[in-house]
Amino acid sequence: MELNIASVEIEPKRHTFGHIIERFGEDRPASRYEEAVYDAQATENFHYRPQWEPEFEIYDKARTKIKMNDWYDLLDPRKFHYMTYVSTRASQNSANEQSFDFFEKRSLGDFIKKENLKKVFDFLTPLRHYEYGANMNNLSIVDRVYGTAMMSSCLFHAEDRIGMAQHITKTILLLGNNDVSKLDAGKDAWINDKKWQGLRKAIEDSFIEKDPIRLFIKQNVVFDGFVIPLMIKEFSKELSENEEMTIPMLTEFVVSWYEETMKWIESVVKTMANESTENKELLTSWVLEDIQIMENSMSSLVVFSDNSSGLIAGVKDELVERLNKCGLSL
Repeated sequence: MELNIASVEIEPKRHTFGHIIERFGEDRPASRYEEAVYDAQATENFHYRPQWEPEFEIYDKARTKIKMNDWYDLLDPRKFHYMTYVSTRASQNSANEQSFDFFEKRSLGDFIKKENLKKVFDFLTPLRHYEYGANMNNLSIVDRVYGTAMMSSCLFHAEDRIGMAQHITKTILLLGNNDVSKLDAGKDAWINDKKWQGLRKAIEDSFIEKDPIRLFIKQNVVFDGFVIPLMIKEFSKELSENEEMTIPMLTEFVVSWYEETMKWIESVVKTMANESTENKELLTSWVLEDIQIMENSMSSLVVFSDNSSGLIAGVKDELVERLNKCGLSL
């Protein structure tokens, strides 16, 4: 007796979700990113306005001065949704762990000059609190911004900032032989050391900013555009010139993450600036205001270098050049 099992190809009645069909006007297979982001935010049938801000809906375009015809134009070129974000960060962290393991296995901490080690504790440890402030600001953006495209990307970015704070913490503990007093000293410096007060004030002043796009520009574009290149990248170069190569190896993760993240940030800025002349002028004025804040804040902080003014000017010029390519007029 023979049994023949024939294969039958069943054509699906539709290839994607209804909200994708409605947006694109065709029933085509959509990427996971498109399914997760496009029109996922509720737009109607709310029961009541928020009691804490009754002048706004729960999701309200009027929370920012920036105007967009379609807030879902602000897509992430990295196409991050939950699965791609988690898998990307997991593989990056796995590679980063190898640097820490190599450092411990070869006892490289024994070869670091004491003056270099002191610089690391003085200038790197307090940045844990800057990163936590960046996390809080991005969660505020998530709470108030319109559209899942920006909301999801800023949520991932907020989690990245907690990761950066943890990365700095791990670095300090590794270099300090798990001496937690080094972390306490970093907190005290953040609160009391005169050279950190400009940056601390800038961060704490930003906590009361309610316009989510204004806060996005302040924190993710300008503040990070000064702090990470100066306090991580240039600081590592300064140590390298003083015959210290292991610290740059441990902080390279932050630099690589920043370079990747800027692709998303610049894409958002470019899209908003190209939307209208009003957006472009508003974004330009915000950036100029924040650049002034950061120039004043960093002038007393970049004292690890004999050419602090030159470093700040160079970082500023680089930031201005990148943003002008995004359509601003700085």
